[in-house]
Amino acid sequence: MAEAPEMLLSVFESQLRGLVPQDLPWGAVVERDGPLVRTHYGTHGTVDHTGPASDDLAELIRRQQDLFAARHEPIEWKVYAHDSPLLGESLRAAGFIPGPERTVLVADIADVPSLELLRPGMQVRHPLSGERERLSRRAAAAPDQRRPLSEMEADGMARGTGSEMEILVLEYDGRILDALWIERVGGTDFAAIGGITGPRRELLQAAAAWAEWRGLRVFRPRTPRYLVAEAPDSLVPAYVTTGFHEIAQVSTYRWAPAGEPATDRATKQLLSDPEHDEIWKRFETRFEVTYETADRGIIEPPDSATWLLATVERSNDPLLTQVEEVIKRGIRAGARSGDRLYCLKWHISGSRMDPLRAGEPGQPLWASYAYLVDEHVIQVTKDLRMGTFGNWREASLCVFGEELLAHVDEELTALLGTVLRRGGRPIGNVWSFGP
Repeated sequence: MAEAPEMLLSVFESQLRGLVPQDLPWGAVVERDGPLVRTHYGTHGTVDHTGPASDDLAELIRRQQDLFAARHEPIEWKVYAHDSPLLGESLRAAGFIPGPERTVLVADIADVPSLELLRPGMQVRHPLSGERERLSRRAAAAPDQRRPLSEMEADGMARGTGSEMEILVLEYDGRILDALWIERVGGTDFAAIGGITGPRRELLQAAAAWAEWRGLRVFRPRTPRYLVAEAPDSLVPAYVTTGFHEIAQVSTYRWAPAGEPATDRATKQLLSDPEHDEIWKRFETRFEVTYETADRGIIEPPDSATWLLATVERSNDPLLTQVEEVIKRGIRAGARSGDRLYCLKWHISGSRMDPLRAGEPGQPLWASYAYLVDEHVIQVTKDLRMGTFGNWREASLCVFGEELLAHVDEELTALLGTVLRRGGRPIGNVWSFGP
């Protein structure tokens, strides 16, 4: 039996509004402030709220503006039609500008019809890597909905066992007609449709099937039960005829402080990004190493030192934690404005990070590391002037680059003992794979 819109609204209010994410998006800082949840992305920020209006809304709003202004982040604040009128009035008085209203829609996945047999030549599928740029442009041109595809992708394709995203495309005769993007909202009974480029019931049905299938395969014991979306008037009929109910109206209020926000988040997950492969190719060429030869190490440059980590056998070894902290401090001390630090493993996803905007209080989590107990790993600046190579086969850590080495040499030697090699040449009486 289909649930009433009032019940769906109640579930939506209790589970999604004022939610602190189960898995933090890449490059984001999430903070609770009374009835508010504030998210800083660097490029912009969002405010979500729950509960009754504050007795002093003007002061609460002014505090948010001050905090976002300190980071040069524009604010997006969703206001629902059933919220207290004082909220919208106070935001407008503070300089916020409301955007067009959208309809909030929720469906019980069990009420969404199964994907019908499509006509010959038509299929729903995942996009190919070569189609992503064109899809991104099409998604950016779609009307304002729940979450842009660019933001969902920046969160990371797989942020944890409770959160995941997917893109679905409807193809006919080899041509993409429309696309939909969806994410699992960790810690809730919802999967959320970020947006859809056209009114395609086939894609909405496929989204429900994806949420149910992924739930049974990955998200047990909390399989998604509901789908939520926001849509302009032109897309609402497609949702309603697919089993969704209109439960509310919402508008995004926006305000921008003085100053330029960052153009990218402080950290980013790298999957099939061209820069991932480009950095690897330059690293392999400069340090004369490939996946097949990595066990034998790299050609260590003159400004390098290598230490033995033979006693480190577990990823949670306290000694490794100390080593990583020393490396992090050294990278931050040697970093220049505009630097990007890449943490990469062969044939596995990596990350990109601005080392001056991560790892400290009020900043996103540090997204890089120097050593793994079961994989070779590198972390390097884009210009390759400094970085590390963790060779798990040799159980060694090579640190290179004059700027980095100057900040970590003494501390790492105190932690790990005799240096194994300097400039690629063995020293002391420690056995080495080196020349």
